[in-house]
Amino acid sequence: MTTVKLVGKKVKRPENGGRRLVITDIHGCAKTFNRLLETVAIKDDDQLFLLGDFINRGKRSKQVIDKVLQLMEDGHAVYPLMGNHEETVLHILAENPSELQSLLKSRKSLNLLNKKGLVKKRFVRFFRSLPYYYQLDEFFLVHAGFNMKIEKPLTDKHAMCWVRNFNLKKPYKGRTVLYGHTPKKISKIEKAIRNNASSICLDNGCSHTYLGKEYGALLCYDLDTKELFRQENID
Repeated sequence: MTTVKLVGKKVKRPENGGRRLVITDIHGCAKTFNRLLETVAIKDDDQLFLLGDFINRGKRSKQVIDKVLQLMEDGHAVYPLMGNHEETVLHILAENPSELQSLLKSRKSLNLLNKKGLVKKRFVRFFRSLPYYYQLDEFFLVHAGFNMKIEKPLTDKHAMCWVRNFNLKKPYKGRTVLYGHTPKKISKIEKAIRNNASSICLDNGCSHTYLGKEYGALLCYDLDTKELFRQENID
């Protein structure tokens, strides 16, 4: 079990006309993340939603989280979510911490550990603070999706991090669902946006460049203008 208690959180629109921007599945690609933020040019009135999986696969997990924490410390309205990779770290930390080092080594994330081989405290605090979804006026934001087979999908935290092949034929509670977790071709993502799909995946597989030319970028989506920023992996 993790020690996370917060499941979801409602977020109001930003004041003074700020943008609502969404990025997902950074996966340790800190250079790509920083370049995308430069392109987007985050302003004080903007809201930045980050849909989980900050760590693993890419070599710069530490730098990704430090950047997120720095943005928050600088006063930016940053709303990070729990991903399956963060949840896995918390689970192993609670159930079998001796396995953490081998796990993180296999996922290129040893830089999350201190000299004693333990996950650095600031990272543990960050992971434990993460909710599983955000509810906006017109959108739900979640890492992987919802379990639509049960009466109360907003209670299934496991599904929010792990469900695959998520797809909605109609909005959930009148809201479009944006998510990541499963890399999609850029053409399919752009089509879903054009068609005002009820569920839109924003994971283009930044860490999955081996999948081909339609993958391998980090995306940032403006919820209101529907503008999609795309940064090729430079890590």
